[in-house]
Amino acid sequence: MSSVKKNLPSMAETVASKIIEFIILNKMMPGDKMPTENEMFKKMDVGRSTLREAFKIMSARNILEVKQGSGAFISSKCGIPDDPLGLIFIYDNDRLALDLLDVRTMIEPQTAMLAALNATVGQRRQLEKQCLIVEKLIKEQAVYGHEDIELHKLIAEASGNAVINNLSYILNTSIKRNIIATSDSLRDNNTLIYHRKTIDAIINGDPISARNSMMIHINLLREYIADKTKTTNTITNK
Repeated sequence: MSSVKKNLPSMAETVASKIIEFIILNKMMPGDKMPTENEMFKKMDVGRSTLREAFKIMSARNILEVKQGSGAFISSKCGIPDDPLGLIFIYDNDRLALDLLDVRTMIEPQTAMLAALNATVGQRRQLEKQCLIVEKLIKEQAVYGHEDIELHKLIAEASGNAVINNLSYILNTSIKRNIIATSDSLRDNNTLIYHRKTIDAIINGDPISARNSMMIHINLLREYIADKTKTTNTITNK
């Protein structure tokens, strides 16, 4: 009997499930504000401490983002764990960078192609603006990783495919790894050039060029890291 009780969800977990049902029923989107604590307290018919614990559970699951003094909002992470693939426990950074690039090769060129076909006028404007931000930072020799990730995120959103959009959150973790693995030596002769070619192709509604430019961008990164890994292994084995 005691083992059965241990497997039962806590009251807070039950309330968290009810809140998720509320979010889905109301078709709430990332950035939308949740009702106030008093309103949720009445809707859920539970104690305040249980409700707050349920909100903590949902924050830990990246479903809600609680901002002190402002309330709770639907998280832009859409419930995706910070490390769903357990990448933190893969210690060979170069090997992991290559594996992530293999996956990006399967997905991102197609994503860019879909973006060229499906991007709205507003999304095309956003992409141009974000590309300019990344270009400015690169030319100034400034840190640009965060803005680079944002650019790839916008391409995924413009694809119009919700699954790709969520996958991009996971794949974007590789961008920082790629910058580190290449010592950022490809920023001028790869990132700067092929970001621009990809974005121009998307803005101009040219799906083939968008796909090809993204493919070249990723392949150049992969070739560099593969050659670096091969050289390191050769030196180690001597």
